[in-house]
Amino acid sequence: MLDTVNRILAVFAVVAVVAAIGSAQETPTASRPVQDGALRMTADQQDCQEEESLCLWTGNVKIYYQDVTLACDEVLYNGSSMDLVARGNVVVDQGPSRFTADELHYNLRSKTGLFLNATGFVSPMYTFSGQSIEKLDETRYRVDRAVFTTCDDDTRHPPWSFHLKKANLQVEGYGRFTSSTVKIQGVPVFYLPYMVWPIKKERSPGLLMPGFGYSDRLGAYIGLPVYFPLGRSWDTTFVFEYFSNGYYGVGNELRGTPFQNSTGLLDLYSIYDQENAEWQWRVNGHYDQADVFGFRLQAQVENLSDPDFFQNFERTFEANTRRDVYSYLFLTQSWGPYSLNLSADHRTTFLTNVDTTLARLPEAELRVRSTRLFNSDVYWNLVSSVNLFDIDKGNDLVSTYWRGDVFPTLNYTLPGPPWLTVTPRVGGRYTYYTARYSATQTEYINQPIDRAYVAAGVDIGGPSISRVFNKPRWGFSKFKHLIEPRIEYAYLQGIGEDNTEIPIADEVDSTPLRNRVRLSLANRLFGRSEKSLSSVELGSFELFQDYSFARALSYGPDGTTSNLAPVIASLRVTPSPGTGLDARASYDWLNRNLASISMTGTGRTGFGSLSLTWYAGFNPITGDRVSSQVRTLINFMKPGFPVTAALHVAYDIEQKEIQQQRYQIGWKGGCWAISAEYRDLKIGLYPTRDFRIIIELKGIGSLPEIKGSLGGG
Repeated sequence: MLDTVNRILAVFAVVAVVAAIGSAQETPTASRPVQDGALRMTADQQDCQEEESLCLWTGNVKIYYQDVTLACDEVLYNGSSMDLVARGNVVVDQGPSRFTADELHYNLRSKTGLFLNATGFVSPMYTFSGQSIEKLDETRYRVDRAVFTTCDDDTRHPPWSFHLKKANLQVEGYGRFTSSTVKIQGVPVFYLPYMVWPIKKERSPGLLMPGFGYSDRLGAYIGLPVYFPLGRSWDTTFVFEYFSNGYYGVGNELRGTPFQNSTGLLDLYSIYDQENAEWQWRVNGHYDQADVFGFRLQAQVENLSDPDFFQNFERTFEANTRRDVYSYLFLTQSWGPYSLNLSADHRTTFLTNVDTTLARLPEAELRVRSTRLFNSDVYWNLVSSVNLFDIDKGNDLVSTYWRGDVFPTLNYTLPGPPWLTVTPRVGGRYTYYTARYSATQTEYINQPIDRAYVAAGVDIGGPSISRVFNKPRWGFSKFKHLIEPRIEYAYLQGIGEDNTEIPIADEVDSTPLRNRVRLSLANRLFGRSEKSLSSVELGSFELFQDYSFARALSYGPDGTTSNLAPVIASLRVTPSPGTGLDARASYDWLNRNLASISMTGTGRTGFGSLSLTWYAGFNPITGDRVSSQVRTLINFMKPGFPVTAALHVAYDIEQKEIQQQRYQIGWKGGCWAISAEYRDLKIGLYPTRDFRIIIELKGIGSLPEIKGSLGGG
């Protein structure tokens, strides 16, 4: 173990000696220089010796020379050499830079000198102070016992700073620091024996901050990123990583904006897996462009060498639990109610026993939003598509086939009173496939099959009953209670009961119920604010149930069935924005038992938000509870207050264990921020415990991120 630590420290020392950070800076605003070359001065008292060209100026001294402005309490000036010694509250402004000091030895002609007990500000945001600051020429400075920061609220005791033994700075160049210690609130958190830092407005090539952390499988690691700008529109970052358990990783991130209103990123990473003596890799990227021959273009690519890469080698919380990769290319264009979508995608899902692949190569889709037909009161819409599928569901379920689908519909709202709306609709769907399932659905057969049906229905809303209560209360001038029954009927003609040979790829292929009706009864409460004429919905309670004329929707013991689906009750209360209660219950009408129940309460104040959810599932036949879980999400965030915190806990009541817990706490100051996060996840295939600590410094970015895995727990 000691040898491992020594190796890591040795690597870190080598990295630290050559660490140089590249970054993009803001353009400074230059001050207006004095146009003439003459020296101008004001002071309360003047005492000059003309023969020796010496002057002593005291009291509110101000000197103006070209682009230099000096203010202090006392100046001894040599007119021949243009040397001066200034004391007391010395302030020197030159262009966008400012220096303050107790004493200054300076030459106006060369604009160089020595500041004692001084502080300097160099555009665009860097501030440094030291026992002495020597200005060597127009752009170079040397500082002893320096404190370097980007905080501008307290230059003597900034919230964060680099404490340096020596520093050599060059404006529009680099700062070279010796024995650099990063301190936050006076506490040392990071040390580098030597460091090079850019002091530039433009992006600069160099080494970024090294990263380090710990993983229970890979061990402690250190990462070294190297940054290169590739012109105005491109840049790239290479990363090299060493893990104490013998793993080595390399990666590259390429960013660019090749065209106007476009952005793209490509991230490649590979790691040598010593257990299997092979390289493992992953690639992901995305691209977005607003206009490609009138189309909006979006693209994403994801791939990896092994499905366990997410769990074994990724170090982000989100990636560890992923079990799929998805790549796509999407082009869309709209004109009026019409939209044309052209796409291709490929998704692989990693299941326990088999991996499945669904690819659309390509898909063309034409949609028409609801629009008038020939300026009449009849509205029509259309969904249509052509697809080439490449599907592998494991075993022998492998095929490549075409599908064409078209589904137009018409609807018309009958004239009538406002408390009753009747909207009949009719449509037809035709879908053609070049392959089908076998009778046992265990393989594809290259024989065409088609499906056609007529879909008709009617939506009836009402008759509605309402009552207005003119009783001001809780900030509302009046209330309205609305009772609205609703009937939704759908009927399909031409589709049989047996559709087992239709290949299933997405929702287009699913077979809806042939002949069903939904009955619902809604109670809604509205309130009109005393301060405005607008009304808001304060709550609702709705009951609905489906009935099928074609097949059973509920199943009981001993083979009993019912065409009635479970009754659904839904309650929603929203007394104020961000605060509410949502409850939902499903009751099996045949077995007289609850099927499920859930309840979510949310609240929001000036200090943050709280969300509490409870869910329970039951066996509808026996009534026994089969699942029950409580989730709590608490966020603390008050505007203007530096502390933020979040807590997310999921507790399984049936198994009597916490399945997920996540804790976050952060502090945000004027020029720095720190956040810490811990997660313990026990659900899914790969239980994990992770942590990370991130420190961000204004104008600098993030310090090396401290993160690691603590195992499955």
